[in-house]
Amino acid sequence: MSISSISSSQVYQAQTSSTTKSSSLSTEQQAFISDLLSGYDSESLSASDAQEIVKALQEAGIEPSKAMESTMAASGFDAKEIGDLAGVGKEGGGRPMGPPPPKKEEMSSVSDLLESLLSSDEEDDSTTSATSSFETILDYTSKIVSLKDDAKTEVMDLLNKYNSEENTLSKEDTQKFIVNSLSQILKESDNYNTMSFYA
Repeated sequence: MSISSISSSQVYQAQTSSTTKSSSLSTEQQAFISDLLSGYDSESLSASDAQEIVKALQEAGIEPSKAMESTMAASGFDAKEIGDLAGVGKEGGGRPMGPPPPKKEEMSSVSDLLESLLSSDEEDDSTTSATSSFETILDYTSKIVSLKDDAKTEVMDLLNKYNSEENTLSKEDTQKFIVNSLSQILKESDNYNTMSFYA
């Protein structure tokens, strides 16, 4: 497939609007992606196909980015789908292929803990705030389970500590403290295991 549909001005814009080199692709990298994908059928992509694609991209030094996503889309492939099929994690740092996806038990124990700490006791809260806090808990949960083991342990220790009888803070203060602590830990990209295909 040809990559002529991606004009040089678009490539230039990608390079100038990006602060990191990995967000833009050279013409050679775009050609490499197009050539690589031409060997696969986007309609019947298997997990092993996706893993081969991810491995080839990593070996070529091509980092997941918006530019990579658009180059793949131009060839009829969905970068997110390839990442999912290959079992690549959703957040952060650079270990090839990443760990296996988190277990359901881990997800539910993290979300139960967050819910008990972050949900409010007031029954008169409107359903919209309940929905948004539910979404916040889901968001935190997915980020926490994507953390490296040491960062995850730190978060779980923190949550368990403030969920115990030893916690003397009010519910409101506890929530503020936990949200602030989580924000600090979760915004550090070094705390995550795998490369993101969700540019």
